[in-house]
Amino acid sequence: MEIITIDGSYGEGGGQIIRTAVSLSAITQKPIKIINIRKNRKNKGLSHQHIACVNAIKKLCNAKVEGLFKGSETMEFYPNKLSPKDFTMDIGTAGSISLVIQSILPVGLFIDKDVTINIKGGTNVKNSPTIDYIKYITMDILNKMGYDGQVEIIKRGFYPEGGGEVKLHIKHSKLNKIIDLVELNKNNNVVEGIIFNQNLDAQISKRIRSSATNLIMKHGFIPNIKIENIKGSSSGVGIFLKYGSLGSSMLGEKGLRAEIVGASAVENLLKEINSGMALDKYMGDQIIPFLPFYGGSVGVSKITDHTLSNIFVVEKLLNVKFNVEKYKNNNCNGFLITC
Repeated sequence: MEIITIDGSYGEGGGQIIRTAVSLSAITQKPIKIINIRKNRKNKGLSHQHIACVNAIKKLCNAKVEGLFKGSETMEFYPNKLSPKDFTMDIGTAGSISLVIQSILPVGLFIDKDVTINIKGGTNVKNSPTIDYIKYITMDILNKMGYDGQVEIIKRGFYPEGGGEVKLHIKHSKLNKIIDLVELNKNNNVVEGIIFNQNLDAQISKRIRSSATNLIMKHGFIPNIKIENIKGSSSGVGIFLKYGSLGSSMLGEKGLRAEIVGASAVENLLKEINSGMALDKYMGDQIIPFLPFYGGSVGVSKITDHTLSNIFVVEKLLNVKFNVEKYKNNNCNGFLITC
C-alpha cells in the first residue's frame, strides 16, 4: 500500500498532527510518513510526549515504526491489524496522560474486545487538557454518542515530578448519530467543579473556591465545587469547572494568587457559556476525528489551530471534507463544523 505523506509543519505544526495521524493510520491500516515534525518550534522534532503517544498506538496494532526517537523530524508508521490488549506505559516525569488518551480514543471505536490501559505520568500539567477535562467533558460527550469508555484517576501527577496514574477502560462500542451538539443546553444554572490540591496548604483550596463561588454567584449561577486535598509524590493545585458540555481548568503556580486561579477559571467558563455553543474551543479539536464516523454538525465557540490541524490530518487520511462556517443564531456566536 502506498505510504501517505503528512507535513508535520502544517498550521501550528505541533504534536496534534502526530497524535491524530498515528491514530487514524491504525484505524485505516494506511501507512504514513510524517515529515518536518515541529519544524518551526524551538525544540524541533519528536519529544518524549509524542513518542509516548506513538508507542501507545503501536502497542494496539503491532505497528512497525521508523524514526521514533527524540528530536526526529521524520517518522514512518506501518500499522498492522488491530489487536487490542491490556498494557501499562510510563510516559516519564510529568508527560501528559491526557494527550496519550487523546491518541487512543479514536482507535477504541474499532476494538473488538474490552481493554484497560494503565498510563503513568502527569495528570494536571500545562499546555494539555487536565485529566479532569478528559474524564468529565471528553468522555461524557463520547459516552452520549455511544462510546463505551471510562477514565479512572488513580493518582495525580504534577510538573515536574509527575507520578500520576490513570486507567483508561474501553469496551467494544459503536457510535450513534448525535442529535444536538450545536447549541448549548441551558436547562440548569449549576456550575459543578473540583479543586485538587496535592501536598499544599488546605487554605489555598478554600481561597480558590471562595473566589470561584463568589464570581459564579455574581453571574447568576449556582456553584457546586468540591475540594480534594490529597497527598502524593508531586505537589500542585488547580481547579476544574463544568457547565453542561463545557469545561474550564486553571492550574496554580508559584507567584499566582489563589484568588486569581479561581476567578480565571470562572471567567474562561463564562466566555464559553456566553458563546451559546455546545462545545468549547478545546472539545472543538477533540471531536474532529470522530465526526466522519457518524456525520452531522457540531457547534464550537472558537476554531483553534489544533482544530485546523486535526481537520487537515483527518481529511488526508479518511478522504472526507469538513465545512467550517460562522454560526449566529439564537444569540449564539461561534462556528458550525460539518463533515
